[in-house]
Amino acid sequence: MTIGEVRATFVPDGSIRLPPVPMFDGGTAELFAVNAHLLDGDGYLVMSLGSLLVESRGVRILVDLSWGPSTLDIASATAGTRRGRIVGGGLLDNLARLGVMPEDIDIVVFSHLHADHVGWLTTETPDGPVVTFRRAEHRLAEDEWTYWHGRAKDGTWGGPTPRQLDVLGPHMTTVQDGELLAPGVNVMLTPGHTPGHASLVISSDTQRALVLGDTVHCPLEISNPELALLSDVDPITARATRERIYRELDDGTVAVGGHFPELVFGRVVHGAAGRRLEYLSSARHAA
Repeated sequence: MTIGEVRATFVPDGSIRLPPVPMFDGGTAELFAVNAHLLDGDGYLVMSLGSLLVESRGVRILVDLSWGPSTLDIASATAGTRRGRIVGGGLLDNLARLGVMPEDIDIVVFSHLHADHVGWLTTETPDGPVVTFRRAEHRLAEDEWTYWHGRAKDGTWGGPTPRQLDVLGPHMTTVQDGELLAPGVNVMLTPGHTPGHASLVISSDTQRALVLGDTVHCPLEISNPELALLSDVDPITARATRERIYRELDDGTVAVGGHFPELVFGRVVHGAAGRRLEYLSSARHAA
């Protein structure tokens, strides 16, 4: 879709499927039963995986690097304490379908460093891992780097591996709140899910979009703000950040939710039942 003169394209990598109720504080079987369109045939919540390609005046920005070319049964990785399945691998092929090669990316910006956002950070070669987007600046918030670098050897499941951090370090520079990455593309720090989580604000002409990262995972969080993701590092800050995000979205700003099922672009609308997300296709948005 286009936001003024800025073009934003969701580039799929794969999908995540997780049991919905254990994901959320405040989640109930009844809530998801009446929203079964968000679930697959096994009753798992379907979540998109991918990156957002943002193009502004000749600058190509890739937001997050998804899961990468692998499949994971979560139960096997967590000794049965969690369930679900993660499948990735399509990102580079889907970029190529858009005519974009890794060397065409100018900036990679990470919302945060969870494993499903750094999977294409490196590509394996006979001489070891190398940076996939070798010409790009790699940008993230300082608090994010500090948090994960400090936990590099503690075996925390779901974060970047020590090897990924070693490769990222020499290529990384930090971003500040409000920093301009390209014309119409600014950083907005949105901590809570992780300490240095960052979103992007795209504003051009009279249009505006907010790239949510993992501040919001599921459209139901917009209509049911009592839902809180149990994997948030700082639940109190994460809740305050979501409240701020909802206020930002109430003025017609487009929401870009990289984990939303179906389309990842939407607008918040208000009705008798309260606030909800209404999906946007590019054609509907242009109209």
